[in-house]
Amino acid sequence: MKIIDAMGKACPVPVVLAKKAAAELALEGGEIQVLVDNQPACDNLKNMAEGNGYTAEEEMLHSGSYRVTIKVPAKAQEQLMIQSVKEGIPIRKKDSGLVVVVSKNYMGQGSEELGKILIKGFLFSLTQLETPPKAVLFFNSGVLLTVEGANTLDDLLELEKAGTQIKICGTCADYYSVKSTLGVGQIVNMMAITEQMASAGSVINI
Repeated sequence: MKIIDAMGKACPVPVVLAKKAAAELALEGGEIQVLVDNQPACDNLKNMAEGNGYTAEEEMLHSGSYRVTIKVPAKAQEQLMIQSVKEGIPIRKKDSGLVVVVSKNYMGQGSEELGKILIKGFLFSLTQLETPPKAVLFFNSGVLLTVEGANTLDDLLELEKAGTQIKICGTCADYYSVKSTLGVGQIVNMMAITEQMASAGSVINI
């Protein structure tokens, strides 16, 4: 049995940790216990488990503390691969063709403070994809996510290490006076950004 202490960890970290543990148990099967401190984390863990053919049970330990027990059946991953082959679904792509465009340093509309938490979680989630994006493009205030000291820098460095191209609008970097403090990626012009988007298999705009 694997025990994961995800207390105090923001979304999507509890789910990511549970998925990694489940992958390690995929052939032989086993049980995972995840400790979390909020109901949404419990719901996300149960949704992940059910979506992958596992079972999940939630238990409140005390106020604000929960344990989610996930049971991974033996050879679940092997069965998934066999099913994918039968259905003609590719198991893994070497190049997803995905380009992610980040135009601001927060995610969504409404609270900018919440949006900064969400963009951190989103970029971290990109590092957990089986096949990373082909490129992540930054312009306007999105370039602020690429500077030294940004809480998103480690995630972007991890993406770059995995082969993702990190490209930063030079005009935007000049506007925000951050060229000298960039911690990742390369400066490009708008034509290069346009060409990257035009040739993408799919594009996500943030």
